[in-house]
Amino acid sequence: MPLVDGESTGSFVTRLAARHGQSVSHLLATVGEGRSAADVDPGESELYLNAAARQRLALLARRPLAQLTRALTSLRDEHLLPDGSGAPAYKWPWRPLSGFLVHGCALCAARHGVLDPVWLIRPDPWHICVRHGRFHDNSREDRISYIDLSPGPHVIQAERRRLRLVGAGPVGRLLVADAFGVLAHEAVRLPRLGSSRTTPLRLLPIAVRVATRMARLERHRLEHRLQPDEHQHWRDQAARDLGWQLGAALAAWSRQHPPLRRRQADPAQRWQQLPGAPHRDVPEMASVDKLTCVPWEVLARNGPRPYG
Repeated sequence: MPLVDGESTGSFVTRLAARHGQSVSHLLATVGEGRSAADVDPGESELYLNAAARQRLALLARRPLAQLTRALTSLRDEHLLPDGSGAPAYKWPWRPLSGFLVHGCALCAARHGVLDPVWLIRPDPWHICVRHGRFHDNSREDRISYIDLSPGPHVIQAERRRLRLVGAGPVGRLLVADAFGVLAHEAVRLPRLGSSRTTPLRLLPIAVRVATRMARLERHRLEHRLQPDEHQHWRDQAARDLGWQLGAALAAWSRQHPPLRRRQADPAQRWQQLPGAPHRDVPEMASVDKLTCVPWEVLARNGPRPYG
């Protein structure tokens, strides 16, 4: 059974049942005991298992458990159901317990021999395929399941830079979230996430630019090498380079990240570890608004749902 990186468990089980000519409910009965919403749609909700049911699913799929959990995010330990009595169990609620279900790239799936629709589980309700230049989101618009980014290569370049930041460790992901938060400051006067389907495409290039600038300050801060005068100089330089609107928002953000008391630390280790205040944790499925430390509202007001 081909695996697709980042696929939701519900999407994978739906494909697995179809391959064996079974209903999803029949297949789940062999995985464990549980409850599911009536007529569950893998594009609407995620399937969750406990450790024993996860092991059974790996046997059914004929895949090593480590390989399965590497591809299917919701099967990782962080997202498992409580063991309870230890008997295999599953739960398929009305809505994902965390994260968003986003259309998977059909071209990426086809490279793995998968021709059925694939749903990904993501911390934010959009996904950019840099290989094929497509923007996917959690919209239920069947006629337009993706947006072609070939007319906007700068967005794909920004996404590659974002992936490098996020891949450097938890701090990179936090800085990207903070950058989106900075862009939501009233002084910046940009549309907020959630105001339209394509807002992430408009904000991403400048958000990555802001996050990269933040990273220069944060690396020194986490290495306990940031001096108060350097902190002030960074704010002044940001205002000169980016304009007073962004400079004001970045100054407000930097006050949440003051210099730390000086002590010895391994720079590489500090960048990989979870930072202290103002950030406390980096859950795998936490969205931008759950990660950012900025004190103002990040989401659009009165939106139909988070991020539109």
